[in-house]
Amino acid sequence: MKTGKETIVFESRDEPRVRLRPAGPDDLEELRMWKNANSKWFFFKGEITPAMQKEWYAAYVKRPDDIMFVVEHAGKKAGVMGFRMLADGRADVYNIIAAPGFAKKGLMKAAMLLMCTHLSEMRVKSIGCLVLKGNPAQEYYKACGFRRTGEDEIHDVFTLEEIP
Repeated sequence: MKTGKETIVFESRDEPRVRLRPAGPDDLEELRMWKNANSKWFFFKGEITPAMQKEWYAAYVKRPDDIMFVVEHAGKKAGVMGFRMLADGRADVYNIIAAPGFAKKGLMKAAMLLMCTHLSEMRVKSIGCLVLKGNPAQEYYKACGFRRTGEDEIHDVFTLEEIP
């Protein structure tokens, strides 16, 4: 199934070199496994079944303002990250997951900066995300230039301080 998202590919020129390409049907099982392995840090705590993943993908391909990227490095899948455009012109980044063996190598930071550069070219008002309180990924967001700008009972709100 063509989504119209297939042509959106970004490659960094800086080190570490990363490539972002839209997630496709062939990525679903790995994405499902990565999300299940990290479920305690995401809003949905249950196990995602293959049927649930296929249902998510069928809905996802119909949302033009929602893009889930596979992060690649040296030809290997290094992780996943996505963004969705909100009705008010802000971008929400979500589902940032490093693949096993690829965490803490600078790849996901390089990928986030690449994705946020693309978002800035789209002239978004701001780029932000919700992060569960206590999630150690908060340090990752800070390293990427986000700062905590609010909270609710279960989330901290992070906003990119300076859009690239």
